[in-house]
Amino acid sequence: MIGIDIVEISEIDVDKLMKILTDNEKAYVNKSQNINRRREVVAGIYAGKEAVFKCMNFANLGLQVLNNIEINHNENGRPYVCYCGEKIDIQLSISHTKHTAVAVALN
Repeated sequence: MIGIDIVEISEIDVDKLMKILTDNEKAYVNKSQNINRRREVVAGIYAGKEAVFKCMNFANLGLQVLNNIEINHNENGRPYVCYCGEKIDIQLSISHTKHTAVAVALN
């Protein structure tokens, strides 16, 4: 399966979306003091969560499952996915410009 999501960064409410981020994701976002950069990172993580949600066909579980999907990054910045605290075998790519963030997940 494949999942894709695109997010308009200007529409991101960082404070609202921080509520669905895990502690690890919040720590990654908070590495940047620049609000615009934080908004880009949150948009990328959110797009990643949505792409994984679609890829894993989690629609029957509802959007609350987004809290269980965690987007982490290795030492090179490459994203990887954990579900309920366990790393899962999903390929994930996240990219963004100043205006949009996009993520593709492949299982």
